[in-house]
Amino acid sequence: MLVIRLARGGRKKYPVYRIVAADSRRAATGKFVAVLGNYNPHTKELKFQKEDLAKYIENGAQPSEAVLRLMRKDGIELPKWAVLVDKHRKPKKEPEAVEEKTEAPVEGDAEVADVPAEEATAEVASEAAEAKAEVAEETHNIDNAEAAEATDSTEATEAVADAAVETAQAENEKAEEPKPEEPSAE
Repeated sequence: MLVIRLARGGRKKYPVYRIVAADSRRAATGKFVAVLGNYNPHTKELKFQKEDLAKYIENGAQPSEAVLRLMRKDGIELPKWAVLVDKHRKPKKEPEAVEEKTEAPVEGDAEVADVPAEEATAEVASEAAEAKAEVAEETHNIDNAEAAEATDSTEATEAVADAAVETAQAENEKAEEPKPEEPSAE
């Protein structure tokens, strides 16, 4: 199968490329069938032999991604079957709710003053795990098996948070019980 690709040339640290039609089994800089143009990335000089390029594409030669980008840059019409892959991904969206809830409790705050510190951190941890699982499901960046693992980890986090709350409640009840007075040694 013929491919249309870039063949590197030039001196050390100064590449220049030939756009060549070559057998796909050959080395990138090896033997080629025809030179279809050249490209200098330093001067941005780009030349195509448009008639020859069109002839090879019509006969089934497959242009590489780099050649397709250069063809689009030069204004040459791309084949209908050619698909360019966008290399730039969208940045992952950070959950805003997690950032707001992870702030340290302020003693003057009425909502936080009634809740013990252990319970507050357990709630924040479980809410953070839930938010993380929601973001993973929204972005569809993980497959079903990984989503199940995320759900399992959320359940495990909730179980740990519940245990922490129960422990904190037990300690609070123990602290509130009146201590029996010990007789003095006098």
